[in-house]
Amino acid sequence: MKRGRLALGIIGALALGLGGSVVALRAGAGETDRAELERRWADAPSRFVTVDGVRMHVREEGPVNGPVVVLLHGSIVNLHEWDDVVPLLADKYRVVRFDWSPYGLTGPDPSGVYSTPRSAQLMDGLMKALGHDKFAMVATSNGANVGLEFNRAYPGHVTAMAFSMLPLERPSQTRKVDWRLKWMLNTHKAVLPNWRHREFWRLMLEDTTPPEFTPTDRMVDQITEMNNLPGALDRQAQYIQANVKAFQSSDVGAVAEAVRVPVLLQWCSFDDVISQSADASVKRFTNTKVDVISYPDLGHFPMWEKPEKFTRDLRGWLDRQLPAPVA
Repeated sequence: MKRGRLALGIIGALALGLGGSVVALRAGAGETDRAELERRWADAPSRFVTVDGVRMHVREEGPVNGPVVVLLHGSIVNLHEWDDVVPLLADKYRVVRFDWSPYGLTGPDPSGVYSTPRSAQLMDGLMKALGHDKFAMVATSNGANVGLEFNRAYPGHVTAMAFSMLPLERPSQTRKVDWRLKWMLNTHKAVLPNWRHREFWRLMLEDTTPPEFTPTDRMVDQITEMNNLPGALDRQAQYIQANVKAFQSSDVGAVAEAVRVPVLLQWCSFDDVISQSADASVKRFTNTKVDVISYPDLGHFPMWEKPEKFTRDLRGWLDRQLPAPVA
């Protein structure tokens, strides 16, 4: 087994070396430049708001007097995960999205703490800085955990909650992963732990979505470039490790019991990253009503795979939950 891993590491080093020196990459040659990425990915209406020492990337779109809807992205990605959804909501709703720590263009946290509670704490500070007291929340993947923790720790602000990917249990550790992705991950861990090749992220998207979905260059580029910012992967590793410890030492899913507002669960059953079933998820919300819409043809990134279908159902539900804009 050890010889096999070593062989993979050697082969991987040779393969990566074709695109540039491994030594140079280990020294930081593959890191992206923050100023350049901000010019590319933080164009208007993006801005940066500093909360408790953390420079947070945020975008607000839609009528200023519209009901506020906050969109929380998942792990490895950033606020641009919602690019195809926002135009379908922003005619009526004030749509707020941000890179929650430690992802995207949001900067390092001087506290050195990267965890779901810390991300929720920073979200609370950001919402106060933006002047939003009441809002609906739409969240996916680990963003759902941040949203649920925010609702538990800072009650009274969220008026409705919608989830697509909802990890109330630790994500599956036994799912079948594309062999190429496993090979690249082993290679990176052995040779270049703080850098990921663009092909790695493309395979990551393909491995968690239906076969007919093809990630665009824009999707792959944003993930690659932002995750190759200096220290980004280290910060993310700290966050993931804190999550793992939480799942191992506590009943993370119990946070759903604190929800007392209407809930929508857009269950994407092609996805096999989430461990628990739709029924098991609904049962965790013991103090509210949950509406469920099932999508057998959608995977881990429904907002990219079929944004019109996904947003049509989301908007229909939001329209029933939220008040009309104030004239």
